[in-house]
Amino acid sequence: MICGDKVLLMKRGLHKEIGAGMWAGVGGHLDMSDITNPRAIDTLETCYREVHEETGILRTDIHDLKLRYIAVRKVDGEVHLVYHYFGRLEQEILPPECSEGEFFWIDKIDLTNLPMSRLVGEAVHHWVRNPDCDKINLIVVDNTGTSAVISGI
Repeated sequence: MICGDKVLLMKRGLHKEIGAGMWAGVGGHLDMSDITNPRAIDTLETCYREVHEETGILRTDIHDLKLRYIAVRKVDGEVHLVYHYFGRLEQEILPPECSEGEFFWIDKIDLTNLPMSRLVGEAVHHWVRNPDCDKINLIVVDNTGTSAVISGI
């Protein structure tokens, strides 16, 4: 979520098995009910639900929510697919406490200095350099996690 020149991010708790202490956007997973018909998955609706579950932010408070990045990486034989949506809020909303970590509003100019997973970091860094890019971008990270390719689709 974006509000003016700030972005809402979560610093993942040190107790988390994956990404402990790393910075990430508001996130979540598809529920089983989301994938009863794989050809009809609505990731936008899932995004609205996850934002509300994690932050309490209502759908009506979110403006211009758009899919901006699809990130792909194969890890230990499993394909990780991450959809990055960006939306705008008119005013900063302080989310409630969360068992996943702690939320902060971060100035856009400070985003590239934060430790993030490769899948999140590539999207955030590209967005900082290209905030007005209106197409969906595909991010493919190699198996070692050391390099990535970003291209518009």
